[in-house]
Amino acid sequence: MRIIKKAGYLILVLVCVSFLSFLLANISAIDPAEAYARRVVRSANKELIAQYRELTGFDKTILQQYLSWLHKAVRLDFGASYLTKKSVRQELGKALPVTLLIAACASAFSIIAAVPLGIAAALYKNRLADKLIGFISFLSFSVPGYCTGLLVLLVFGMRLHLFPVIGHGQGGSVLFASFTLALPMTGTLIRLLRSFLLENEEKEYVQYAKARGITDRNIMTRHLLRNAAPMLVTLWGQNIGYLIAGTAIVETIFSIPGIGMYALNAAVNRDFPVINAYLIVTAFTFTVCNGAAEFIGEALNPVMRNRA
Repeated sequence: MRIIKKAGYLILVLVCVSFLSFLLANISAIDPAEAYARRVVRSANKELIAQYRELTGFDKTILQQYLSWLHKAVRLDFGASYLTKKSVRQELGKALPVTLLIAACASAFSIIAAVPLGIAAALYKNRLADKLIGFISFLSFSVPGYCTGLLVLLVFGMRLHLFPVIGHGQGGSVLFASFTLALPMTGTLIRLLRSFLLENEEKEYVQYAKARGITDRNIMTRHLLRNAAPMLVTLWGQNIGYLIAGTAIVETIFSIPGIGMYALNAAVNRDFPVINAYLIVTAFTFTVCNGAAEFIGEALNPVMRNRA
């Protein structure tokens, strides 16, 4: 039953996102038909714009346009790009694996770094190590991503020459882009894990473990961390959607041809078929990641499953 509800929620989200994108495109000051006509012919006059408006279907009502697009979109037919004249589905198919690779590396880096640092911060509460980790985690989600990306590009790309500054084709650019993308998520996970571990230090099972002579380190890693796992995995899984949706900045900075840079170019060039398809793909990925994270959290924590 819960799977059916989640599937219904996913469909509702996709329908709302797609309709909203159509609505915003039509109420904006930019005429999509004029944008398309001037992309083909720079000096397009009113008559030519009217012809392209009829050709692209922009002369119809927003509801008619949306239903026509939806009929094709359910078959994964998102039309052709105004800019490249190629199938949007094929271009997304080429760009999506690159973005998924960056997001996967970033999510792996965040959980690998956050768990030991969060445990260390809790073990050495109010000591130098805790304050240093807290300062690093604060910086990681406070500094804007584009600032971090440009700094990484300057130091590791231009100074140390560990990856090409212009052009894509080496794993170094993907690795450093993933590192940049993972920093905000890593800082958040560190702070939440530290807070959870410290809040549960006075629980009865912890006091019982101390009475048995178990060391603080073993209590932290074997007992407290096990109880923190459902919360940590759920939050981590939910943030994967944010990672995929937030790749546009790092892909642009590191010259990586993923869907983020593809959508950014489409927004600059008013390529509405690409924008609509990108919104659907990101909304689908975000909703699926959130649902999967909830199911995994409930599987790890029987209390959450019983409440649901």
